[in-house]
Amino acid sequence: MAWAWRNAADAGAAAHGGFALLEPGDWRELAPLLDGRARTAGAPPRRPRSGEASTHLPGRGQDYAQSRAYQPGDDLRDMHWALLARTGKPYVRVREQEQALAWHGLLDAHGAMLFGTRVRTKAAQAARAVLAGAAWQLARWPLSRLELSLWAPQGLRTHGFGHGVAALQRMAAWLGEQRIEPPGVNRAGSDGAPGVPAFARAAETSRAVFEAWVLGLRGARAAPTHVLLCSDFAWLEARAGAALGELATRARVAALQVRDVAEAALPELPPACFVDGAGATSGWLAAGAEVRDTFQRDSQARRERLRQSLGTLRVPASELCTIDSAARIQAALEELAP
Repeated sequence: MAWAWRNAADAGAAAHGGFALLEPGDWRELAPLLDGRARTAGAPPRRPRSGEASTHLPGRGQDYAQSRAYQPGDDLRDMHWALLARTGKPYVRVREQEQALAWHGLLDAHGAMLFGTRVRTKAAQAARAVLAGAAWQLARWPLSRLELSLWAPQGLRTHGFGHGVAALQRMAAWLGEQRIEPPGVNRAGSDGAPGVPAFARAAETSRAVFEAWVLGLRGARAAPTHVLLCSDFAWLEARAGAALGELATRARVAALQVRDVAEAALPELPPACFVDGAGATSGWLAAGAEVRDTFQRDSQARRERLRQSLGTLRVPASELCTIDSAARIQAALEELAP
């Protein structure tokens, strides 16, 4: 896959301390969301209360989940008397455990997320989306706790920001301070071919990092109730999918797939040299009509496979393009609402 970054004004800026995920224009566009003025249609703010949400875990809450046969030691307050009268057998009500909402965002800014051909990279759009997602969460549940994991080329870091609008402001300030340093490049192979990005050889590492991240969320003292993944999901395969599916049994997980316009359809260009990061090969590409049609069909097939994979894992998903506006980001978030 080709790779690029566009946040820096030139390559020299990226070489000196990396580049910012968010540009001044992004802050201006996101400002109405971050200061709390924007509200989602059909989802008015709710009065805060201590038990704002239910988890997928059983416990002593108020929301009925299911019934099961009585077992010695069960609390008699949970006895399902109507079912006992109807069947003659003792059953107890199983309720969902209540807890304060905890929102956790995963911002993927590594690997192929550094690719971008117009306006911004996929990582930059993911940064915009994760901030909008946190704001959207607070518009519905103002006392939510906010956490963010930034998956950069150098590793994955998780930060907590507290509760409410102040937490969103701290998250925005922290994210604005982060700079992404692109991975190293082998300048030339033994045959003189163009260098290959280091991230292209790290697919297995990415899957291991994601699995470790899921395990960390499971072991957290206060596990998240809502998780938003902003990524291209290039790392998603069987093992990572199993970890994601397990997470989806413990929290309400949603996915925003970010793609670049050139990943959906090749533009009309003269012959160009390319480097295939996955196969470490290079060559020339003449993007004629037949090549562009084939590329578009293959791209659509990959998108459909990803949708099916996420659907199988019971993870609702929506798509974003690197050129999409903040309004489109908010619309995509509303598509994910249960």
